[in-house]
Amino acid sequence: GGIGKTTLVQDIYHNLEVQSHFQVKIWVCVSFSFNVSRLIQQIEKLIPAVDEESGTAEARIEQRLKSKRFLLILDDMWECDDKDEWKRLLVPFRKGQAKGNIVMVTTRFPVTAEMVKITNPPIELDRLEDKEFMHLFEACVFGDEKPSWEDHSELLDVGRKIIGKLKGFPLAAKTVGRLLRNNLTLDHWTSVLASKEWELQTGVHDIMPALKLSYVYLPFSLQKCFSYCALFPE
Repeated sequence: GGIGKTTLVQDIYHNLEVQSHFQVKIWVCVSFSFNVSRLIQQIEKLIPAVDEESGTAEARIEQRLKSKRFLLILDDMWECDDKDEWKRLLVPFRKGQAKGNIVMVTTRFPVTAEMVKITNPPIELDRLEDKEFMHLFEACVFGDEKPSWEDHSELLDVGRKIIGKLKGFPLAAKTVGRLLRNNLTLDHWTSVLASKEWELQTGVHDIMPALKLSYVYLPFSLQKCFSYCALFPE
């Protein structure tokens, strides 16, 4: 995770041309459990009802989309082991009269991407190149003020070392960048660089230490709030 899949699809979803092209737009976060009944219920709630609809949730979805062009986003789909269940989810969306409907899935698992593909092959996002990543990191640290590193030359060396630990992942730049932005001092940045959390990094795709840092530096009261919020679904 953290490569920018959801952010990219959000940009597509909110694009004005896309907004005007589709009469119905549906966004559902799938997450850990691929449960067709739950997903059908969620999707039904997001589609405006029509007159004289009846039957099951699947039938009502079919009736509501009968003559409408739709875009369905299934975001952050984890493992879906049963191809028949995937096909069952798609049944209400295959019977519409409108042309040009799109179902778009984001997943971090190549096996899932291969299983759910229907017409187009999966698109794999890669980590940012060094130059692009530096620009993103600067934006996250300095925000709209856009000061140059010359204004904070004492932070440049330690900043580069921290960047090396973020592995080109946009989410890591955003999370750690905002943490550093709270305190533009060498002591704070050095403390972040020296954190024991980095020792838990298991490979080039592991950004959990970077994400956990933002939690570690929260006041205790906000840590409790964060833990409480984790009880609720995405």
